Amino acid sequence: MRAPRPIGVSSRLHRVAGGTAWTAPNGAEIELPVVLDIIEVAPGGIVVWSVEATVDLVADEPRLTSMVLRNSEGIDPHRMRREFRWATPLDVVTRTVPLLVARGLDPYEHEYATRGYPDAADPLRAPSRELSDEFLEEIAHRYVALGRGYVGELAEEYSVSRRTVVSWVEKARRRGILSPTRAGAVGGEVRRRRR
Repeated sequence: MRAPRPIGVSSRLHRVAGGTAWTAPNGAEIELPVVLDIIEVAPGGIVVWSVEATVDLVADEPRLTSMVLRNSEGIDPHRMRREFRWATPLDVVTRTVPLLVARGLDPYEHEYATRGYPDAADPLRAPSRELSDEFLEEIAHRYVALGRGYVGELAEEYSVSRRTVVSWVEKARRRGILSPTRAGAVGGEVRRRRR
């Protein structure tokens, strides 16, 4: 039996009865449909929000067939558009699960990454320590949009320390992605366009 959900955001895969085998390009066989969840649990075991995505076979290919979103505080469509990547459940099923099966690991016991896809699809690949310009540009856009208070908001969104968020903004400035400001000021403009 699996451990209870940890405090914070976590992601797990669940079997659905009555499946059909799909053979991944690496030869791994996976029973579909499956449900991938991403859940945030607050202290006391209270579920703050959850996403449950069903991936099933459609015309012999894995496809996202349903998505259920719940948020006890209400769903913010603007935040969803910014933070949720719709292709993540497909990446998990078509890339991560076949890699786990090929390595002899049980995909139903695995704790999946909750951010960083598509790069996070390889569960055993060492994370890159280099921050891409694309990532720093995303941070710069969020920083400009949030203004004062950006540190706490981004630290929570990305599950990192407040100091890490500040270092990302500083790197964006050093790389010329974010314009300079006077010391202690918040703001600037993003100098690169999103692709």
